[in-house]
Amino acid sequence: MKFSDVFKISRSQTDVWFDPILSVDTRLFVDPFLIYEREEGPFEGAHDAIIAFFNSVFRLIARSEGDRLSLLYRHAVDMLRLPEVEEVCLGYSSAGTRGSGSGGGIAKVMAGAIWEAIAAGMTEITHFEEIAILREGIGADRISDATIAILRDRFANYTKMICDVHGVGTETFRYLRGRYDAQSDRWISLTAQLPLNPYTKKGILLVPEYYLRDLPTVNASDFWEYMYYNENETIRNEFSHDVSSRLSKADIIGLAKRHPDARERYIQRREATHSAPYPLRRDPDLVYQWYSESRSYVGNHPLQFLITDEAAFGNAIRNMIDEYKHFVEENKGWRLLWNENRTPRREASAQDLFLGIIKHYCAANNVDVSREADIGRGPVDFKLSTGAQWRALIEVKLARNSKFWNGLERQLPTYLKAERVKVGFFLVIVYTDEELLKMRHIATRVAELNKQLPFAIEAITVDARHSPQSASKL
Repeated sequence: MKFSDVFKISRSQTDVWFDPILSVDTRLFVDPFLIYEREEGPFEGAHDAIIAFFNSVFRLIARSEGDRLSLLYRHAVDMLRLPEVEEVCLGYSSAGTRGSGSGGGIAKVMAGAIWEAIAAGMTEITHFEEIAILREGIGADRISDATIAILRDRFANYTKMICDVHGVGTETFRYLRGRYDAQSDRWISLTAQLPLNPYTKKGILLVPEYYLRDLPTVNASDFWEYMYYNENETIRNEFSHDVSSRLSKADIIGLAKRHPDARERYIQRREATHSAPYPLRRDPDLVYQWYSESRSYVGNHPLQFLITDEAAFGNAIRNMIDEYKHFVEENKGWRLLWNENRTPRREASAQDLFLGIIKHYCAANNVDVSREADIGRGPVDFKLSTGAQWRALIEVKLARNSKFWNGLERQLPTYLKAERVKVGFFLVIVYTDEELLKMRHIATRVAELNKQLPFAIEAITVDARHSPQSASKL
C-alpha cells in the first residue's frame, strides 16, 4: 500500500511530496543536483551541507596521498560508511525496501573514486556526483543513498511537517549517524519523529517529488553527450574509430580523467541549464503507475490457494502467471507496456507490472517473492518460496531481447541448478506479429531442453501487441 492509503490521506494539488509504495522500492532516486537547484524549507543550505561533508573526506584522502593503510585514508573510508536509507522506499530493491547504502565495500569504492578524482586534477568537490564519472560502481542508487544519509535530519523535518499537516501519528526513531556536523567534522546522532512503515517496522522518510529522477543529472552518459556535441575536436584527437556509437563506461571514465578542463566546462554547462525531475504524472518508464493498475486488477480478480505440497505450490504460481497473461491480453494491460509514441517499453517495465500482479497474490497466500535475487550465479528476475520448503524461479524476457534464447537455454537452467529448484518459469513478452511468429517453435525447444535437465522449465508467451483486435470483431 502507498503511504496515503495506510494513513488515509486525501492528497490535494498542493501536495508535492512523493507518495511511496511502502512494501516495495520505486526505481527513482534523489538527485543532489535538483537539491542544488531548488532549496526550500528544511532544505535551505542542503547542497552546501553535502559538499562540506565530501570536501572533508576529500581533504583526508588528499593528505593520505592515496595510501589505503594510512590513518587518514581509513578515517575517510569510515566517514563514507553511510547507513542504509530504506525509509524512503526508493531504489532497485524492487521486492522490498532494503537498500545497499554505503557499507564497507561501497565506502572503499567511493574513497577510491575520490582519490582518482584527485589524481585526475580535481582540487575540490562542487558536485559530488562528478566522482561517478571517474569510477565505475557508483550508480544512481549510491548517489541517492549518500545524499539522503547526509541530509537525513532535513528529510526527517520535512516528513514531520507533512505528518503534522495531515494528522499522521509518529514514533521515535534514533540514528547514530543522523547528521554530519562540518564544524566538529563528525557525525551527530539524531532522534526523529517519523511515521511507522507497517511492512518494515522502520520509520518513513518522505521526499519532495521535485528532487526525484531516474538518473542523476550529472552522470557518465550525459558527460559523453556533452563531449560529443561540444568538444568534438577533443574526441577526434582521442579516438581513431567511429565515435557516433556510444562509448563504454570505461572509455568515458578514461576520457573524463584525461580532460579535467572539459569536465569543469561540463559541470558549468550543467549549472547553467535547468534539470527536470522525473515526470511522475506521465510516468514514461512505468516505475510507479504499475502499482495502482495491478492492485486494482488483483482486487477484482482474487485468488486463494491451499498450498499443501510442491505440486500445489507450482500450480499456485502457474495461476498467478496466468492472471498476469490475462491482465495484459484481455484487460488492456498491454497499454502499460507501450510508450505514448507507440514504442514498446523496456523489459524492466514488463517486470514491474508482473511484480505488481503476483505480489498481491503472494501476500494473500503466504508466498514470499524476491525481485532480482542474487543466487550466487547472478540475479534471477524473481524467486518465489514458501519458507524453505518449495521454491520456483521466474525469468521475464522481451522476445526482442538479443539474449532471449540464452536466457531460456542457459541462464535459467544455471539458476535452477544453483538453487536446486525443480521448476522454473520463462515468460516471453511479445510486442509484434514478427515476434509472435518467432515464438512458434518455443514449445518444441523447451521440450528438447527438458529432456536434458533434471528439472522442468515452462515457457509462457504473453501477447502485448499494441491495440489488439477486439474479440467482437474476430
